[in-house]
Amino acid sequence: MIKIKLMQSEIKNLWSDQDLLKAIKKEDRAAFEIIYNKYWSRLYLSAYNILRDKQRSEDIIQEIFVHLWLKRSTSNIENLNGYLYSAVRYQVFKAIRDGKVRTGLSEQLKMINSHCAIESILIEKDINKRLDESIALLPRKCKEIFILSRKEHLTASQISSRLNLSQKTIENQLTIALRRIRENMGDLLFWAAITLFNLWNK
Repeated sequence: MIKIKLMQSEIKNLWSDQDLLKAIKKEDRAAFEIIYNKYWSRLYLSAYNILRDKQRSEDIIQEIFVHLWLKRSTSNIENLNGYLYSAVRYQVFKAIRDGKVRTGLSEQLKMINSHCAIESILIEKDINKRLDESIALLPRKCKEIFILSRKEHLTASQISSRLNLSQKTIENQLTIALRRIRENMGDLLFWAAITLFNLWNK
């Protein structure tokens, strides 16, 4: 009996990610453990390379796997590798944006800024230029709403009153603007712009 179980486990190790996802929908814990063991270290290193915070990086990866298990019956993941790395990127930059990182990262950023002030200014100017170019490519109304929100710092409600549009329309246009800016700038510059210019603040 034990030998049969071992053989089944070995066979599951050869399964594709899609087969494993189908299995965990049926509450197959062995399949979940295979996914966990396969991806944990890589995802952790991906988070740690940015945050340089062991505990926070571990917490982020743990939260992602807990969410994967809790949502196993309703999730519709087509590419597990892409899904997991996207989740890590989102949580890492959310942690940076919300200030949920240890002083080590903050101190590193201060050192970079103090020793490379000129380079930092040039990089920021370049990102700002790319951001402005991307905003200029937005449709007229979408661009107007984005500028009112992100540069004049008006709330969706205030923009709604000023432009005589529903608040839902404003929120949809802001979502479209962020998506198009991300497509135009690329992931790296887009996330840098979010960090530098707080694009997600309402």
